[in-house]
Amino acid sequence: MCAKKAVILLSLLVLASAGPASGFRNCAAQDSEAWSASTRYTVGELAFDDITGRASGTETIYNYSNAYDSGPGECHVTYELSGSYVPGVEVFVLSGTRSNYSDSCPPALLRIEYPSDLLLSFQVRPAPDGTAVVSSADSGAYMADGSWQPGKAVYKTGEICSIF
Repeated sequence: MCAKKAVILLSLLVLASAGPASGFRNCAAQDSEAWSASTRYTVGELAFDDITGRASGTETIYNYSNAYDSGPGECHVTYELSGSYVPGVEVFVLSGTRSNYSDSCPPALLRIEYPSDLLLSFQVRPAPDGTAVVSSADSGAYMADGSWQPGKAVYKTGEICSIF
């Protein structure tokens, strides 16, 4: 019983010492409060078939900003993906259609940053431990880390802070 009380007390101390939650985890606190700032990352989930070469899934882009008219806020946009998969080299060529977005997304941000349709091409390099690295199919530039198993891949980009 004494150990349980110690764990509860320790948990309360950790929560009390934590600062306020922020979408600006990768921006310096002084920058994200003094300037207009946003942080953005992308999460993708893919299903694919080695035999047919078909692939589908979703990609959701999360954007946290302190520059919305109503103050700090979150805007996420989801695309439904479909296209082809080349087994052996693990290349995906996908078209996406914007299928959903949060009500808090400013119309100008949707119009400029998130078109109704997009094209993606990337290569996933799986490792024996189930992890994966996602790179641009065009340039080979690193894009994201993820996981890989037969017929399914998941990836998440790093969070990028923009001060403007």
